[in-house]
Amino acid sequence: MSPVMTIAWRDIRSYFASPKGAAIFFFFLGFMSLFFYLFIMTYMEYAQRAASMGGEGVSLEQLIRAFFDNIYFILLLVVPAVTMSSFSEERRNQTLRLLQTSPVTAMQIVAGKFIAAVSVLAFVLACSAVYPLFIKMYGNPDIGVIWTSYLGVLLLMSAQVAFGLWVSSMTNNQFLAFLFTMFGLFLLLILNYYAPNMASGGIWESVVKYIAAKEHLDTFFKGILTVADVTYFICFVAVFLFFTNIVLDSQRWR
Repeated sequence: MSPVMTIAWRDIRSYFASPKGAAIFFFFLGFMSLFFYLFIMTYMEYAQRAASMGGEGVSLEQLIRAFFDNIYFILLLVVPAVTMSSFSEERRNQTLRLLQTSPVTAMQIVAGKFIAAVSVLAFVLACSAVYPLFIKMYGNPDIGVIWTSYLGVLLLMSAQVAFGLWVSSMTNNQFLAFLFTMFGLFLLLILNYYAPNMASGGIWESVVKYIAAKEHLDTFFKGILTVADVTYFICFVAVFLFFTNIVLDSQRWR
């Protein structure tokens, strides 16, 4: 087994060997269940109102889009909880020093921890597929919208994990890693809404909107898959994994 997969497998086992993994599953799926229930009730209310008044109700695609839109807010809490201990806890326990003195590179350490965190979150996300399946059983939604939405959320998770690892690599305090990761992810969310105020028109507004993750995620929720949006998330992951590698390399020689 390669050093990357050895590190990844060790971290995956640590997630499920502690109450932390169960808590992540509980909060993620619990919040999704709550949102799903509320959206289903709202959908039924609008459908009944439209039937009685002769209007047009909410489509299943709109229901699915609203459902996936709220995943971003759930991830603001879940992703920092997953990544906060990736490096900060290891540094506090002095186990990171053992990794850094072993015959593995900093990038292999970063890649292993990235794969572990994304794998845990992807497994939780896969368990949430029961909700779209429920809609499919009792309706006829566009399957393409569901697939692209899940792909968009997976890419978003990967980008957020890369950011969280970078924050965790710079502190040995898990609480601070959690707070700063959550603040950074929240900032990426609201940039899209504050872009007109931060840069009134022109190229700067376009730049700020491009940096915001929500702008790219909405395309996936509409059932549209573009090279530009996929490239955005891949570049985001690559940049912050590179930053994390630089931090670890600088700490190795201190």
